[in-house]
Amino acid sequence: MELWILGANGTYPTAGRPSAGFLLSHDGSRVWVDAGSGTLDAVQRLMDPAELDAVIISHVHADHCADIFGLYHYLRFGAGAPGRVPLVVPEGAFDRMASFVGSGGGPGLGEVFAPHVPGAGTDLVLGSMSFRFSLADHTVPTLQLRAEAAGRSIAYSADTGVASDLVTLAGGANTLLCEATFQGSSKPVPHHLTATEAGDIARRAGVERLILTHLTPTLDPQQSLAEATAVFDGDVMVAAPSLEVLI
Repeated sequence: MELWILGANGTYPTAGRPSAGFLLSHDGSRVWVDAGSGTLDAVQRLMDPAELDAVIISHVHADHCADIFGLYHYLRFGAGAPGRVPLVVPEGAFDRMASFVGSGGGPGLGEVFAPHVPGAGTDLVLGSMSFRFSLADHTVPTLQLRAEAAGRSIAYSADTGVASDLVTLAGGANTLLCEATFQGSSKPVPHHLTATEAGDIARRAGVERLILTHLTPTLDPQQSLAEATAVFDGDVMVAAPSLEVLI
């Protein structure tokens, strides 16, 4: 299984650095996870989006879903797809996103996407990969996930505070892709993690590798790396556009 980082900025994109988006691939199957601003361009540099096996949107904040609208128009008016693409979303998200494209009275989001709304503990098979979902500690319904294929596994925190079951979901995974929005010991809001908290979750989950993502763009990534490394002695790296990781 392979992970491509499409974008990793938290909150907003900057020049050459899209916000949250990742592509998981295994044995010819490809699943796009989160579609933050700028990530559709990054996907198109890797593949034809019409060949995606599925798209997963963790939640409806713009830095995680904005490019779903570009993908909708690409699939509807561009190359098209052989059928409706599975779109995995948390409760209420599909209707909220559909309102952006259905105001003209024409065909809506359901024309090109087949929605799936998994609950906590739900398992889904998408292409050649299996996914399990849990709920994050965030301000809107938000999905966390664990993907497995060929005996390898990766967990993704999405946006979350510490009050989620991420340690259990990520337990023993080869890789944890975890948000680290803040640095230091204080947080302006509770529903995100610091780099230290991300490192502590990785340690308690017993993962092999921690990839920090969703850093506030004004932060020094090396400081986040140092803070996570201080509490987690496994492999630690910071997500960056175009980074490819073999899970």
